[in-house]
Amino acid sequence: MTTIRLEKVSTGVLKEIDLTIAEGELFVLLGPSGAGKSTLLQVIAGLLPCTGRIFFNGACIDRLSPHQRRVGYLFQDLLLFPHLTVRKNLQLAMAHLKPGRRAAQEKIRGLLDRFGILPLADRYPAQMSGGEKQRAALARAIATDPRILLLDEPFSSLDPQNAERLRPELKAHQRHFRITTLFVTHNREEARQLADRIGVLRAGRLTDYPNPVEIKKPEERAAVHF
Repeated sequence: MTTIRLEKVSTGVLKEIDLTIAEGELFVLLGPSGAGKSTLLQVIAGLLPCTGRIFFNGACIDRLSPHQRRVGYLFQDLLLFPHLTVRKNLQLAMAHLKPGRRAAQEKIRGLLDRFGILPLADRYPAQMSGGEKQRAALARAIATDPRILLLDEPFSSLDPQNAERLRPELKAHQRHFRITTLFVTHNREEARQLADRIGVLRAGRLTDYPNPVEIKKPEERAAVHF
């Protein structure tokens, strides 16, 4: 497992973000559109430049390429390859690991079974529901053996009923794999349901809460209004 630490991370949008996410923690970053949530994920993944420093388990990773950082990234629009089946989406994601053929097949089968989509292994994304595509995209992110998992509003495109059903599934998978996770959302109820801790991001500045219960206290409601 991996601990993430950010020290004074800044971009044109972010303002000196200081944050530590403990190993195995599910940290939710809550904020309105334009606050810088997606920017922070891209900075951690190495997709955008920044000032400040980023550490994984105490080692500075600022000069590592996105590939070397071993980050699992689930984008808002999922980005499953439409011309590949679910199985082949996972195979492509694992290619850099160079697993043996048999090991790769066993791993893919195990992940698809874990996420409840084994019968859909040979379907294309267009043949799947929104919830099924969500599970496939998360399985693909986990297939890369990431050190950390970055989730960019993954349920925003789903109807409320599907999103409500998938949130506890996500938390169960996160606990099963014990993977350090940063989840961003603008949905306060989603943050309450998922988080070990919640940070609120406004105009590029972060406020950190010790646990999700505090966001429910009357005296804190003003702090999370946006």
